[in-house]
Amino acid sequence: MLKILFAGNPSIGVNSLIEISKHYDVVAVLTNPDRFKGRGRILEAPPIKVAAQQLGIPVLQYDRLLSESREEVKNLGANFLVSFASGHYFGPKFLQLFDKGAINVHPSLLPLYRGPSPIQFALLDGVSETGITIQRLAKEIDSGNILSQIKFNLDGDETAFTLEEKVASLAPKQLVDTLNSIVEGTVEEIEQDHSKATFTRMLTKEDGIIDWSNSAKTIHCQIRALAKWPKAYTTYKDTTLLITKVAGKVGDALDEERPPCIIPGSVLHYKKQKGIAITCNDAILYVERLQLAQKKELDSASFLNGNKNFIGSFLGG
Repeated sequence: MLKILFAGNPSIGVNSLIEISKHYDVVAVLTNPDRFKGRGRILEAPPIKVAAQQLGIPVLQYDRLLSESREEVKNLGANFLVSFASGHYFGPKFLQLFDKGAINVHPSLLPLYRGPSPIQFALLDGVSETGITIQRLAKEIDSGNILSQIKFNLDGDETAFTLEEKVASLAPKQLVDTLNSIVEGTVEEIEQDHSKATFTRMLTKEDGIIDWSNSAKTIHCQIRALAKWPKAYTTYKDTTLLITKVAGKVGDALDEERPPCIIPGSVLHYKKQKGIAITCNDAILYVERLQLAQKKELDSASFLNGNKNFIGSFLGG
């Protein structure tokens, strides 16, 4: 019988925890300690902790998995590990606790987009397809054998928020089906083609800087990929300006070519159904929502009402 330790932090794993707890014995949830967040420095619990408490599941909170954490897991009798956006490093001593196995849910089509930011980098690259892989945990990050994989198409208007929500909604059934196949002994393991591996990294604040000399497609992807954090941003009159929503799908980004006499970063005009037109290297990009530093996020029409001289300005200079 599986006695599962579920390791996770953000909300993407909540639905999966809820679902597997209906079918299997989840003896505890492993997550990071509560953190102080926001300007008010409010102490916030990881979403997965909140869900576990609502389900009546014990919660273990550690930053590093040292002897104390191993002893606690051992005392709970956990023999199987499920990790979903955990962020913990699972060393060999920790993994030895789980004699029934250890698996990880990863939101990409492995071996593509290994590492901590697969959702964002798939959107940054503008790929037309991604998915969810459930793999054996291995020493090298996201390199374990594939136990199951589902694919789905991307329409070109997804953001980090909406793609995360899609993964969160699809992963629970896939996870339960995979656990069932492991218990039944019918699971098929496929070794990854390591020669095809691509890697992601932790995002930084600098990743959000918009270079208007890039293509409209590149900037369209950047705004959507970084909508959650750090958000895509530029400068307007020496003030940081967040671009929080772009119009249309990425395939629409080449509909209007940039007039050759107008430099990238120029704010051209406003269209009611599209938003504010800004020139990129090759085309015009329409943005629907903006936010000046220390101000509220606004739709493009409301933003123009409060910034009368925005049309005709130049961004990023």
